[in-house]
Amino acid sequence: MSDPKPLLFALYEQASVGCGGAPSLWTHPADERLTMNSLRFWSNQARIADQAHLDMMFFGDVLGFYDVYGGNADAAMKWAVEAPANDPLMIIPALAAVTENLAFGVTVSTSYEHPFSHARRFSTLDHLTDGRIGWNIVTSYLNSAARNFGLEEMIKHDDRYERAEEFLDVVYKLWEGSWADDAVVADKSVALYARGERIRPINHSGDHYRVAGPHLTAPSPQRTPLLIQAGWSGRGRQFAAKHAEMIFTAKSNPHEIRQGLEDIWAQARARGRAADDVKALTVLRIVTAKTEIEAQQKYEKLQSNYNAQAQLVSYAGDTGIDLSRYSDNEPLSTHTEGMTSYVMRPDGSGKPLTAGDVRQRFANVTRGTDLILVGTPEQVAQRIEEHARISGTSGYMINPLISPGSLEDFVEWVVPALQKRGLYRTQPQRGTLRSRLQGDGGSRLPDSAYGASFRFDK
Repeated sequence: MSDPKPLLFALYEQASVGCGGAPSLWTHPADERLTMNSLRFWSNQARIADQAHLDMMFFGDVLGFYDVYGGNADAAMKWAVEAPANDPLMIIPALAAVTENLAFGVTVSTSYEHPFSHARRFSTLDHLTDGRIGWNIVTSYLNSAARNFGLEEMIKHDDRYERAEEFLDVVYKLWEGSWADDAVVADKSVALYARGERIRPINHSGDHYRVAGPHLTAPSPQRTPLLIQAGWSGRGRQFAAKHAEMIFTAKSNPHEIRQGLEDIWAQARARGRAADDVKALTVLRIVTAKTEIEAQQKYEKLQSNYNAQAQLVSYAGDTGIDLSRYSDNEPLSTHTEGMTSYVMRPDGSGKPLTAGDVRQRFANVTRGTDLILVGTPEQVAQRIEEHARISGTSGYMINPLISPGSLEDFVEWVVPALQKRGLYRTQPQRGTLRSRLQGDGGSRLPDSAYGASFRFDK
C-alpha cells in the first residue's frame, strides 16, 4: 500500500467583521474580528498560516449587504453578516510582503468588473506575489450588488454564466495572447525593453465587451492566475469543467461530494483535460482541544455566543429567499437566482427543503450542510482522513469560527496529528501556486486547458 499523500489546506477569510462561517461569533470573547480594519489583524493570521505551511489564504467577498431577510439590511447590520465588506485585493500585497510561501486566492465577480482592468490588476498581483495568486471566479448572487452597479435587478443565473464565459475569453486573450514569450528583452546595453512586433492588440468584439488591447502589463510568473470556482449547480459544474483548476464545495456528505466531483471530472475529461487538472477543497470547521470534554466545552461556549438569526440572514442572502416569510412546513421556492444548490434536499430527491428544515439546520453552530468536526486532534485527523478517502477531495478550506483562535487551534493541535498520518506536509511548498499543484511543476496553464488555446503563438 502506497504512502498517503499530503492533503491541501487553505484558510477561508473575508474582509469583514462577520465572516461566512458563523457571522455572529464575532461576539465571542476570544474573537478579534472587530480589529479587521487593521493590517495587524491580517498580518498575524497570514504569518501563522505561512509558518504552518498552509497552502493558501483565501478571501471570499460580496458587493452588497444581505438585505433579503425581512426585506431590509437591518438584521445584517446588527450581526455584521459578511459586513462591512472591505476590499480584499487591497490587503493581499501587504500580506505577500510578510510571508514567504503562503499563496492567496481572492474572489472577484465577472458580473460587475471589466475584464481589461481586472486582467491588469491580477497580473500586477501575480508579479507582486511571485506567482502566489489565484482568482476565485464568481458571477455574484446578491440583488443589492446589482443595484450598486446600476442594475434594477440581478442578471439571471444562466445569463451570468454566459457573460462570465465571454469575460474569460477576454482575459485569456490579454493574459495568454497579447504578449509573446520573447516580447520582453529588458536589456540596458541595447536600450530595448520589449519588441513591439511581439506585442499585439486583441481586438475583442463580443456581446458584452469590446476590448482593443494590448494588455498593459508584461507577462507575470503564471500569466493566468490559478483559476478557482465554487459553482455546484449544473451550469456551475460545466463552467468548472471548462475553466477551473481548483473548486471548493460547502458540502459535508462525502458521497454527495464524490458524486459531484465525478461529474465535473467526467466533463473535464470530455474536454481533453485530465481529472487531476481539477483539484477540490471542501469547507471545514473544526472545534478541538486536548480532550473530548474540553472540545465539547469549547463548542458549547461557541454555541452560547451564536445567534441563529444571523445564519438565516446569511442563508436568505445566499439564496434570495426571505425565510422570515415562511412557516416551518412550507417548502422553499426553487425559482431563485441565488445559490440554487442550497435550496434542494441533499438526498437527491429533487425536492426543496422546507423553512423548518433550514431553521433546524441553523439551530446550532454549523452552516447548513457544511462539515464541522468536534473532538480531540486525533479524532479530527481520523475523520478528515476518512472523509477525504470517500469524497475524493484534494483537501480542505478551514473556515474559522473565531479568529484567530480557530486557526491557532488547527495549527497547534490538528496539524501534528495529520502529519503523523502523512496527510500534512512538514516542509513548505515553494514556487508559483500553479506549479505546486501541477504534476509537471509548470507555472503556465497546461496545454490541455481551454485558456491555453489563446496563446500568442497558437
